[in-house]
Amino acid sequence: MRNAMSLKIQKKRKAQKSPCLKVNTEAIRILRTVSDEEAFYFYEAVGKPTSESARSLSEFLEKTKTVKLESLLFHLQRKDFENWIKKTLGDSKLARKIEKISPSNDEALRTKIQSNIESRLKELKQASIPLLVNENLTAASLSSTS
Repeated sequence: MRNAMSLKIQKKRKAQKSPCLKVNTEAIRILRTVSDEEAFYFYEAVGKPTSESARSLSEFLEKTKTVKLESLLFHLQRKDFENWIKKTLGDSKLARKIEKISPSNDEALRTKIQSNIESRLKELKQASIPLLVNENLTAASLSSTS
């Protein structure tokens, strides 16, 4: 038993000395900018587009601040938000949070949507490490180059 404990400690020390950067690929995938074809397009009703769209979770958050409340309610009731977040961005965790929001026809709806997205964005940004890769394929964290 002592020997096994000793091996665990040695492995942990080796891992701490390793110069490798850990990259949270899930966070990077969720935070990416998607193509126009994969963007979220806001509507007020069926056949009534708003001309607003979002290609990333950050853009999506910004659009939820300005689109009409009717648009937010329309998409929430149809489960459009959670479907796009889950299927296109790949974020099941945020999709479940959005799914739990009760539809209402007041500004509290906008606030609930925004606060869920903001907290998830903060969590994802803390989990991801932006990298710079030079021509020699040497990676460096952007935070370590500042």
